[in-house]
Amino acid sequence: MASETLKWVSLALMLAQNAITPLIFRYATTSADSAHRYNTSVAVFTSEALKLMASFVLICVEENYSIVAGLGVLNDQVVKKPMDTLKLAVPATLYFVQNVLLQLASANLPAALFQVTYQGKTLVVALFSVFLLRKELIRARWLAIFLMASGIAAVQLSSSKEGAQSSMANSEEQSMMMGLIFVLMGCFCSGFAGVYFEMLMKQKASMWVRNVQLAMFSLVIGLVPIIASGETPETMYHGFDNAVWVMVVNNAFGGLCVAFVIKYADNILKGFACALATIVATLASVPLFGFQLTVSFFVGMLIVIGSTLLYGGTVNMSGDYWNTEPPLCKGIRNSGAKDTSEYEKVPTTETGNDEKKTVEINKV
Repeated sequence: MASETLKWVSLALMLAQNAITPLIFRYATTSADSAHRYNTSVAVFTSEALKLMASFVLICVEENYSIVAGLGVLNDQVVKKPMDTLKLAVPATLYFVQNVLLQLASANLPAALFQVTYQGKTLVVALFSVFLLRKELIRARWLAIFLMASGIAAVQLSSSKEGAQSSMANSEEQSMMMGLIFVLMGCFCSGFAGVYFEMLMKQKASMWVRNVQLAMFSLVIGLVPIIASGETPETMYHGFDNAVWVMVVNNAFGGLCVAFVIKYADNILKGFACALATIVATLASVPLFGFQLTVSFFVGMLIVIGSTLLYGGTVNMSGDYWNTEPPLCKGIRNSGAKDTSEYEKVPTTETGNDEKKTVEINKV
């Protein structure tokens, strides 16, 4: 009963967090012009620091609320395994860059357009999974990829705008083209980092330890642009108003929320939650930002949501044809193929219902 309650609580939290994230991003990134805006690297750095502290607290909770035992876990799984820990430097770097790019994208794109376009990260994951992990993609998933690309194209061609844009502090600086470039680069970083993470990691580890490892590297990486920009402890938090602080805390909470969903729910319910969050964010942007919801945008959004559910297996297609791999794709995948069994997703040490759950690191 407790696990069932936690499942629905975690899904509700994920739905709420995914729905409000693009809205918070839009508020925080448009409340000041570039001369007075907060430093995006500092914002991401602070989110990672909060996530690291929260993850360590959760490790201690798993160890019967013992700080000493929590430190022992980090010593065994992080300090004593330097090479395994070092492998996470690449995805940590990509995730840090991704978070900076997404904030820059939000400063230029309407919240609804940002939310739908960012679903394109699924395309990147699919392509890199085939070429790097040599994974099999059945026809239904290739159809989902085609539908998602078509839906995103329809959204971009809809010319939907926000009525409130003219009153935003950075209205004169906003560029739809730059926003799309930033969000597409963010999709690439997110998708490639996820596949790279899966390709490298094979050993068992707590999801909270993984969060600590990624956050540690992100903090080190984040110091580089912060120092390069000439920030000091006295000036680094300039431009941090209430909206920015809410965004920072929300970002830290988001990574933990995903971990809870993976632990207590399943991918089908997670797919529904993400799809519903996209709809909620789009509808909420109408009264909040005066977003003009055109027919082409709405149709494109539904296509993107449907393709996401199809790709994730939430929606299934019957028949052998749709559930087998195309011969051409199989030939490409098998050319120079490696043993894909070495690329297992990382099972957690906490299973809850004795079923393995895989770790997905998803930052936004």
